[in-house]
Amino acid sequence: MLEKTYKNLSRIWMVVFSIGLVALIMKFITGERLAGYGSYVPWGLWVALYFHFVGIAGGVFALGTLGYIFNLPGFRENFRVVIIVSVASVITGLFAIWLDLGQPFRFTRIFFAPNFGSMMAFNAWMYTLFIITAGVIFYLTLNKEKQTDFHDKKRWMLPLMSLAFLFSIAFPSQSGAFFGVVDAKPFWSSPLLPILFLVSAITSGGAVLLLVYTFLHYEKFDLSHQPFKMLRYTIIGGIIFYFIAEFAEYSLVFWSPNSHIREAVELILFGPFWWVFWLVHLGGALIALYLLFKGKTYQTVGTGAFIVAVTFVSARLNILIPGQAVAELKGLKEAFYHERLRFDYSATLNEYLIALFIGAFGVALVYFGIKFLSQYTKKKLGTEL
Repeated sequence: MLEKTYKNLSRIWMVVFSIGLVALIMKFITGERLAGYGSYVPWGLWVALYFHFVGIAGGVFALGTLGYIFNLPGFRENFRVVIIVSVASVITGLFAIWLDLGQPFRFTRIFFAPNFGSMMAFNAWMYTLFIITAGVIFYLTLNKEKQTDFHDKKRWMLPLMSLAFLFSIAFPSQSGAFFGVVDAKPFWSSPLLPILFLVSAITSGGAVLLLVYTFLHYEKFDLSHQPFKMLRYTIIGGIIFYFIAEFAEYSLVFWSPNSHIREAVELILFGPFWWVFWLVHLGGALIALYLLFKGKTYQTVGTGAFIVAVTFVSARLNILIPGQAVAELKGLKEAFYHERLRFDYSATLNEYLIALFIGAFGVALVYFGIKFLSQYTKKKLGTEL
């Protein structure tokens, strides 16, 4: 039964990857002509995926580190898997934002001629340092006498884990601050944004980690045991907290007769893409909560985790797009007419197909990373993953 499931998932992955690859080739041939963003709304679906994946990376590593430090069963012996999933998510997010660049092959300038007054440069260096630190930690885990030991032989792991943990918390928080400092966009100038980004990162990161653990250890699946118990309650608590905070922000907007962000919130709730909030964001969260609360089998709980991991990208979209879709100057929308001078952004088919490719790319990084680790541990260390 399980082997058949794996084969079906592999076929689905191959179809998604192949279709997405064709769309990616078309993107490089035609430039940005097939994309729906323009001068007024320059950040679209791929930017939302970037924030979503780096948030997942931060959430995965933060939860994995906490589980490691407090010695929750299933975390120390699987910490290398945590590192693989986290680094793969960072790389996938960077790949998504790289595709969004107008001149993607100039990305090296952020390393050779950086402006650290820019949050973009700061973030790029932070991600790079995290990947390097995570790589060193991965190497040190191979030098432990037993995988359940707290320290490596030279006791370098804890200080490096502490540094990487700070990076992982900074990923989503810094993303929220990235929007919050843009004074020209009132909808983004909210002190709640870093908190919302952090909570959504922990929630979606926990969902991805639960999904990976479910695939790796389905034969030991028991919701009353770790790490399933901790991850399950983290996801449930994260979803509830996120929607309470979101309700607090939106309800205040409608209580205030002169709110400067009311137009953006109305776009989210009642605009052309109302379904992103009501069906994908809220509906997906309710279905996931039901499955995580009531689920007893690994298939049910895994499905709930998958829904959270996928639908929580809507949390990024509902922050990213409405903040750009409201004109700062009255009459600007009517003053000029051009395809690229519109405030009503809608992702094109090419953008959606490349988004599928980005997701398939991330899955491939995780799969082959874990596969390589499994082969290495069996051959070199004589242990199972």
